[in-house]
Amino acid sequence: MPNIEVIKRNASGVADRAVKKTNELTTFVKLKMGIKASEAKLSSVYEEIGRLFYTAERNGEDCTSDIAAYIMKADKLKADIAAAKKQITKLKNERVCENCGNEIDENVAFCPFCGTKQEKLVEVEPEAEETTLEDVVEDFEDKAEDAAEDLADKVEDFAEDAADAVKDAAETVADKVEDVVEDIKDAVDGDNE
Repeated sequence: MPNIEVIKRNASGVADRAVKKTNELTTFVKLKMGIKASEAKLSSVYEEIGRLFYTAERNGEDCTSDIAAYIMKADKLKADIAAAKKQITKLKNERVCENCGNEIDENVAFCPFCGTKQEKLVEVEPEAEETTLEDVVEDFEDKAEDAAEDLADKVEDFAEDAADAVKDAAETVADKVEDVVEDIKDAVDGDNE
């Protein structure tokens, strides 16, 4: 019969892996959503630059400072998008070739697309996000729920295995009792003859 400590250790390991995967998936989704939002803002910024340029050309107005401000916004949004895409490739254990821009395995020495030698990756500590108490509580509740579900699954599997073992043992005992009863009947019938 399995030891309860082994079951606890296994359940804890499963819960830890599930929490890690959940966190990775959550980060991946947040990054993807952030990219989409930044791309939408970037599109609006481009439209505003075009509108200002058109107005300047048509009306002879000087919109240079306004256009410059929107260009700075566009550059910031493009940098944010590039940083988010870089984080996504890191989550996927990939990186982007600096020469051709293709996603490649993070451990290759040369890009398989263009042949450019790749620099060794240096681990950079990501910027810490501001975490609220609500975020911590929600994260804890999610982790606790996942761990409870994993533990319930393990306990259910253990209970099913134990029930099968008991059933098999009962059938074996019943067969043995039946054999003994038959042997006794045969012995009694043999004495009566």
